[in-house]
This record gives sequence, structure tokens and C-alpha cells, in this order.
Amino acid sequence: MTNTNDKIRALFLTALMVFSVFAGTVALTGTTAAQEAAGNSSFSHNGIVFQGEDAVWDYEASDDSTGSGDYQLYEDRGEDAAPVRQLQEDDDGTITVKTGSLEAGTTYFISDQGADTADVRFTIREQDFSTSFDNDEVGNQGSTTVDLEVASENRVEDYTVEVTADDLDDSDLMTIFGDDAWNAANADVDGDDDADDDDGIEVTVSGTEDNPTEFNDIDAGNYTFNFEVADTSAEASDSIVVNDVAEGETSFAEDSSLEVAQGGVANITIDLSGAATDGTLVIGEEDSDGYQASVEFTDEDDDGQVSILFNSYAAGDGDPDTDVFTVASDDEIANSDESGALSSILATGEYTIATSTSTDASVDSDTTGAEETLESPEDISSIFIEERSTDEMSTWTAPEDVDFDADEDGDTTEEDLNSLVEDGVLTEDDTVALGDYVVFQVSATGLDGLVDAEGSLQNAIDNGLSLTIEQTNPVQNRDPKTLDVSSGDVTVVEGDGAYYLAIDVEGADFERGDDTGLNAEDGDEFESEFTVNDQWLLGLDDDEAGDEDNYESVNSTFAVEDAETELDSDPVEVTASENQSISGTTNLAPGTELTIRVRSSGDTQPRFFNTKDVTVQSDGTFSGEFDFSEQAEGDTFNVNVRHAGSTVVDNVEGNVVESTDTATPTDNGTVTTTGTGTPATDEPTDEPTDEPTDEPTDEPTTTTTTPGFTAVLALVALIGAALLATRRD
Repeated sequence: MTNTNDKIRALFLTALMVFSVFAGTVALTGTTAAQEAAGNSSFSHNGIVFQGEDAVWDYEASDDSTGSGDYQLYEDRGEDAAPVRQLQEDDDGTITVKTGSLEAGTTYFISDQGADTADVRFTIREQDFSTSFDNDEVGNQGSTTVDLEVASENRVEDYTVEVTADDLDDSDLMTIFGDDAWNAANADVDGDDDADDDDGIEVTVSGTEDNPTEFNDIDAGNYTFNFEVADTSAEASDSIVVNDVAEGETSFAEDSSLEVAQGGVANITIDLSGAATDGTLVIGEEDSDGYQASVEFTDEDDDGQVSILFNSYAAGDGDPDTDVFTVASDDEIANSDESGALSSILATGEYTIATSTSTDASVDSDTTGAEETLESPEDISSIFIEERSTDEMSTWTAPEDVDFDADEDGDTTEEDLNSLVEDGVLTEDDTVALGDYVVFQVSATGLDGLVDAEGSLQNAIDNGLSLTIEQTNPVQNRDPKTLDVSSGDVTVVEGDGAYYLAIDVEGADFERGDDTGLNAEDGDEFESEFTVNDQWLLGLDDDEAGDEDNYESVNSTFAVEDAETELDSDPVEVTASENQSISGTTNLAPGTELTIRVRSSGDTQPRFFNTKDVTVQSDGTFSGEFDFSEQAEGDTFNVNVRHAGSTVVDNVEGNVVESTDTATPTDNGTVTTTGTGTPATDEPTDEPTDEPTDEPTDEPTTTTTTPGFTAVLALVALIGAALLATRRD
């Protein structure tokens, strides 16, 4: 009986082994077979194999193979290993395991010694894989490029990805993935030995890559791209809409002609429509104007506009270090060119400007983009070069602690200064207190080209422009003090037709002959002169350039004073109430921040210490309100005023005094009191007064009635009259 049971058990186990092998074979010939890939993966003991790879083990090279039976694949379950399938030994001494039907995350081993011994062990992992276009849509003209990310977080070596898409043939796919980064190749993706049957292409990826795809001239439509890793079961897909885009053209944003002062910089804005992303701008025509300039541009930021700056000062100067054209924002320019020799600055007058989408790269080799633009412009306008001028110079003042960058964006501009003017911080004044800024405003046109060529207004001073500051009231037999503004003691702000130069008067280092490091002092008076002396800008020949009478200058004057601040009263007097004002005047610049400090003194109880931050007004006054309602008549205090960490008014005495209220007569003769004076009582005064008393009395003030009957007597009289009338009846 026992032998019979053993035989049955052996037969059952044998049948189970055969069934498991048969089941594995059936799975590979069914739906799972489609997951098997052609790639091979050689692995070492305890290695990782991606699901779908052919796991290849060199059993002849392994010392672990000592058994004599057939090789089997087992699922590693610890002590209870489960057979999966029988394996075939290849002629080259290797064994290949198809992994498409094996479960990811599971460890398997190969053995010819039974389930108790593993010759080699490996774990199946699913390859992490995803694809994503950076945009959902793209045009087929103009801006036709969109990046595609192919990502695998757990596979870093090169791997092949098969790409297919309905309605796109292999030629289209090769165009889309034509960038060298993809290493694209037309391949036999469907395995029918025909690589040219529009079955897809292959690209090579390493780990995670983000590379461009190109949809130029691809038919409009909604395309789904399928991506399958060639040697694993990993796959992904993503869709993108390709839109039809017209070829597009360029045009000038301004409907009217442009105007710029001679030597100035003109901002020429060009709109791009449809698929247009680049083009050419031409200014002037050599045959008719004696000058012509052109530049190619690209709308790099894809906002449909390109703003090109044309420097009329640099035009035709022959200096390779100065740019005739520059571009705003992230757009780009290239192939700038000029023709027509100029002996002086570009003349005033009208110049034609033209634009088109033609570029050197888009036209025949026997012509240029500029020539094609002049021949067939898509838009034409004009630019007027007007006479320039140097107009005036005015003097302003600003507080010591002013932040000229009013909007705190890191760039001080004319808009910042306009904001300071509106806020009353920057005020026009020819008297400057030591500690404040003196600010010169120069109004002139046509300087921005020179300033741009030199890099900044600061650089242009002493290189075509000059600013001198010289004392006009030096001590007898002494040279005047002067300030060298090129030394860096100047804050410069460039505006539109106006330039601002701010100097910290107290901190500036003045000179007198060989003496340096001198300071401006109370009573010093100065003249500031701004001069335009650039030969090219003024159109002077060599003989004229040496004559200062041919230069253009504007000037202004200012005087320096010691900073002075005082309170309106000394001692300060307040009453024991709220909203008591302490005020004063100063010659510090309007907008200056001051702090008023009030501290109890003497035997005052309760003790107190209050502060109030105040701002100097346009008329030089300042005031702050304090609450003395908890104090009593006779209390004393001291007042200090501080500025920029220093005391400018020191310990002015203050007193809490009696209220000085006055009585006011009413129309019916009643006298009332106002303010915080003594209250009225019901006691009548001996005589009514038409005027309020000059001095308050120790007794409470009284309210008097109209001379004649009192209210009681009047009532009695009325009752008597009524009785008398009744009696007569």
C-alpha cells in the first residue's frame, strides 16, 4: 500500500512538472508572447533583468553548474521553490530565458540540481518609462519645434525605442526626429524583414533625455505617438496637435513715421504674423540717401514682436566697437551691414525704412535679404532725423537718506525720480543743506546715441560731454573749489530727453589746485555747467572742434548752508489733553525724516517718554501730535529732534500749562465757555457782560438770563392775567 502511495505521489509531482512547463509554453505562444522582445541581457548572479528582455546565462563559464539533470527555471520562494519551465541549452553554451511572462518584482533561479540549489539567481524588474511633449500644440510653419522628454529613472544605459504613429509614414517620422540627438534610423520595426514599409523608426535614448522634435511642413492633425522599448516590455504614448499656420509676414507696429533727434536712438518695433519668426530691416537707400543700413532679426521669445534700436550717432562712424543696431528683450539680430561713407554724423532728414521676411538664408545666393526687402518689401515707413538741442539745466534737492530707486526694482530710472517728485521728496531748490543731495537735471535731445556708444552717461562725461562744478565766491586770493564728477561721486540717471546727476554735497571731495579732499562749507556758492563738446555729434570739422564757442552749454547755480532745525516755541507749551502739536522748521530737504522725542523731566509723575516720526514738508515745516491727557498742569518735559542718528534739536524745555479757554456771548445774551476752561454754574452774575472776561476767575463762571422777569415770575404773571380775565367775564 505504501509503495502504491509513493508511486502515486511521484506520478503527481511529475505531472505537475510537465504541466507547469506546458503552461509556460502556451503562455509564450498566446497574448504574452507579444511582450517578448528581441534584446538580450547577460546577467550575473543576483542580477536584475528588465521584464521583456531575453535573460542570457553562460552556463559553461559558470562553476556553479555541477548537476547532471536538465536545467529548470524556478520561482524563488525561499524553502519552497516552485518550478516554472524547462530550459533549453543553446549550442554556444548559454541558456536564454524569455521574461515577458515573468512577474515583475519576483526573483527566479536556474538550476540543474533541483529546487534546493540555485546555479544562478536573477530578479525581474519593470522598466520605468514615460514620454511627454512639452506642448500640446505646434505649428507646421514658423515656430515648429517642440521638445519631447523620454524618461527612464531605473535604466541609465543606452536603449532603443521604436516609434510609430498612425497617419505618419517613416519619412515624416524621420523629419520629426531628425535632430542628431535622437540618432534616428529607419528600421524593420514589425519584423517582416522590410524596413521601408512605413512600420516606424528607431531612436536611441540614454536614461532620460529631453530633445527637440521638428514639425515643419507636417500635415495638420491630431497625432498619437507610440513608443516601445525594443528589448523590454516598457511602452508609452503621447499626443500632439499640429496646426496649419500661414507663412506670415512682417510689418511696422507704428502706423505713422518715426521721429528721432540727430544723434539719438530710434526704437523701431516690427510685428510678425503667421509663421514669421525672422526677417530683415533696411534703413535708407544708398542711391537716394547716401546711406543704407540693414540687419536681420529673429523673434526668439515668440511674442510676435521685435524691437530694434537704431543708433543714429553710431551710424556711419566706421567704429567697429560701436553698435548701430541693438535689440531689446530676448530677441536676436545678426548680419548687420552699412553702406555709404559718412564724413560726419548722419544728416537730418527723412529716410525710408522697409521690412520683410526675406533673409540671406532664405534667398538665392546671388542676392541678399536686404536687396530682396528693398525689391519686395512687406511694409514701408519712414524715419525723420530732427535737429538736436541742449536746452536747460535746473537744480533740485533731495534728503540724505533718499532711495532714488523708488520702486525698489534694482534699477533707478526717470520714472523713479518722477515718483519722488510727486511724493514731495525731490524738490526744485537752489539752496542745499549740508547732508542733502543736490540734483542737476539736464534737458537735452540727441545725447542717448553717444551715451549708449560710451556705455553710460558717467563714461560719456569727459568723452564728448563734460560737467564742471566750480565755486563762485572763493576767499580773496584763493582759487575756487571744484568738483571732479568723473571720480565717481555722482549718481547718474538717464531719462528720455533728460539726464539727472545727484551729488551728496557733504560727502563730495572738492579740490583747490593741488589740495584735494576738501569739503563744501556753509556759505559756499557754486556754478554747475554741462557742456556738449563731441566733435562728431556737433558736426564740427577739426578746426571748429578746438573752439569752445562751437560747444553747447547750460548751467545753474546753488548755495550751501549748514543744516538748521528749530522748534516754533521755546519753551514748548501744551495743555493736559490729546492731540497737542509740537512743530518746527528746518532747511533740510523736504521729505527728510525726523524723529521728535518727548521725555518727562523734574518731578513729573507719571513719567513718560514718547516719540513721533515726522516728515519735512515742502515749506520746510514739520509737526507731530502727542497725547498729554494723563498729565497735569505744571508737569515739565524736554523735547529733542533727531535726524539720521544725530540730535539736531537738543533738550528744549516744555511745560504743561492751564487751558486758555474763552467765553463767547450768544445771540440771546447767554455767555458760554469753549475748550477745556472752567465750567458754568447756575449762580447768576451781578451784571451781564456783552464781552467775555479777559481772565478766568477762581469761581465758576455763571450763565446769566435776559434782564426782566425770571422764569418763575413770568409763570405767576401769566396765571394772574388768566384769573383776572376770568373774573371780568
